Amino acid sequence: MLAPGDAALAAHLPAGGLPLGALHEVAAEETTLAAAFTACLLARLDDARPVLGIAPAADLYPPGLAAYGFDPARLIQVQSPREAATLAAAETALREGAVAAVVAEAARLPRLAARRLQLAAQGRGSTGFVLSRPAAAVALEGNAAVTRWRLAPAPSMPMGREPGTPRWRMELTHARGGRPGSWVVEIIAGDAHAPPALGVVALLGDAAPAPPARRRA
Repeated sequence: MLAPGDAALAAHLPAGGLPLGALHEVAAEETTLAAAFTACLLARLDDARPVLGIAPAADLYPPGLAAYGFDPARLIQVQSPREAATLAAAETALREGAVAAVVAEAARLPRLAARRLQLAAQGRGSTGFVLSRPAAAVALEGNAAVTRWRLAPAPSMPMGREPGTPRWRMELTHARGGRPGSWVVEIIAGDAHAPPALGVVALLGDAAPAPPARRRA
């Protein structure tokens, strides 16, 4: 299980975290945002095996992942110019089970590909992440991913004249065995005993609208 590090998030997930040996979809307009979210989760994974990243361009800056607690030495980058090849390579890697996780970048995740990736992840215990686009995630709401997330930037809280800690609008649109939710989150700094974690700073869409006031006769 990948624990997100915040009780408000954990309460929406089956057994309090993202299941291992399963497929998860992360939709964001900016690939760097989806990669940061995934790195923060994988930093909490107690598994010494490497993490395989498959994308159209091997342009991810590994040292930048250290800010999210992820050891860049664990990352193996593979360049795949075609999405079909990306998803096929991700399926093969998940079926082999030689890596802790596979992170594949694709503009969309077709239902059949999602089903094959989920079965491959279940078979050997590796965890799969597909970083997609929000429009594709909405159009294919019924795919086999165990959890589906949608991310967007949110204004940070300034620290004097400097920008504050980055914040994200995060929506859990589907969680098998859990329930959807929406939050504004930021990265909570870690220490020698624990990696950085996702911390909720505001809840979105959970409060019911107030009933209209009754007029006095």
